[in-house]
Amino acid sequence: MNIFVVEDEHWALAEMVELFKSYEPDHHIYAFENGDDVLTALDTVRPHLVLTDINMPGIDGLELIEKLNQLDPSIMSMIVSVHDEFEYARVGMRFGVIDYLLKPVKRDILYKAVDQAIVHIEKEIKRREEWLNGSITQMLLAEEIPEYDILQSMNGRAYCMVLLVLDKGSVVKSWKDTAISWNELRQQLVGKYTPESEYYCVDLDCRHRIVLIPLPHVRQMSDIQEKLSFLYEQLRTLPSPVHMGFSVKSERSSLYQVCLELQQRLDKQMTFGMSTWLPPELKRQDAELGTVWEKVRVMELHYKKGDMLKGSAVLQLIMEELRLKQVTRRQLQLFIHDLLYSLKYNVLASKVGMVSVHDLQEDVRLLNQLASYTELFNWLNESIVSIYCEQEIKDFNPKGLVPVLLQLIHNHFQGSISLQQFAAEHHVSLGYLSRIFKSQTGHTFSEYITNYRIGKAKELLTSGVERLQEISSLVGYEDPRHFSALFKKKVGETPITYAKRHAGKK
Repeated sequence: MNIFVVEDEHWALAEMVELFKSYEPDHHIYAFENGDDVLTALDTVRPHLVLTDINMPGIDGLELIEKLNQLDPSIMSMIVSVHDEFEYARVGMRFGVIDYLLKPVKRDILYKAVDQAIVHIEKEIKRREEWLNGSITQMLLAEEIPEYDILQSMNGRAYCMVLLVLDKGSVVKSWKDTAISWNELRQQLVGKYTPESEYYCVDLDCRHRIVLIPLPHVRQMSDIQEKLSFLYEQLRTLPSPVHMGFSVKSERSSLYQVCLELQQRLDKQMTFGMSTWLPPELKRQDAELGTVWEKVRVMELHYKKGDMLKGSAVLQLIMEELRLKQVTRRQLQLFIHDLLYSLKYNVLASKVGMVSVHDLQEDVRLLNQLASYTELFNWLNESIVSIYCEQEIKDFNPKGLVPVLLQLIHNHFQGSISLQQFAAEHHVSLGYLSRIFKSQTGHTFSEYITNYRIGKAKELLTSGVERLQEISSLVGYEDPRHFSALFKKKVGETPITYAKRHAGKK
């Protein structure tokens, strides 16, 4: 909070400054010898509380309080004077004077009055911020502008509008989990021409945050963009990808219109699996995926032969190439849709000839919940195994049992799965099935089930499930202690430690 102390007698001002040192560093104290200096200082700093004498050279204390009230009615004032006259107090009350202290003021009386004023101002600031933030959010999400002068004025101002988006499906679920406060953001963005109080930050939801930076002059954009670039580099250190885009809102455009266009632009150009920097002038082109499709055909041959290990190895190469090309979420969703459509079409066409479009539909909406190429690989691998599992059920061959077995594990990993029983049901020897399973997956049957269950446990631990016994049961282990020991052996840390670390807790 900024506290102005105004006193024309040098010794009295020095005494007040000394007394107010007890309020530092929680509050900023500014000393002035006259009202004219206060008005000059308003260009760079805005007070929350003003303590002023009445009789001073230039404008007197009451005139100063009146001008401050006209500038910003939220500024609170206290009069400290030798004049014990009701008229002074009456006039002062019209302009936000909350106390009238007579000189000489005792230390305890001064501190009590200032403490009460600070509490009152802090409550008012919080109430005003909550109302204003709610109103700004409303203007960003709807065209209608509430009928308040301050809101009408804001909608008619020029701003640099910044949109910050936490990646979908990421470990960090909300901006509140990032421990990045608005005060920290504001300190990095505040310029020398506009008071801090005119910068705004609102959350449209838990992942979407809008920052409004006052823009009195367009030429300030170069300085603002440099600050935003520095801020972006800091945000990139978060454990989850962050997407940042910004636009210039002119005085003629509305907050709603600019916000909508900015969200649409960022949605189209948001990079998958990594952070995105999107200044107004940047227009990204879709990546060329010709070489990726060549790998898809090689991968298809391996999966079709039932060689899951080679197929998944090529799928890993596809994921890496997409990552290097920095594919957008929009382009990636189209690619994944076409990939699964193509694989399923080829499988069905080879068996039934005529293919119904309805049979080819694959639900790729789950992609919106994924945040990394590791997650994407796991999901895609399971989806592809499912496609070829259906093929092998219809056209049985012994080597094709592996995708069927994988599908069984993926769908029933919580229960007991017997390799011996599966082999007997499909009329193959246990030894043969064990060998082809390891040759096609790179893991023994037992290793694969354990790794898959531990992977599912990781998902549960980062999705809010806290009870160890519940997680253990959900992934197929009746004994939580055995599960915990197995998890630590595979991951290198206990389930609880893993959950806390991925929740950003220490």
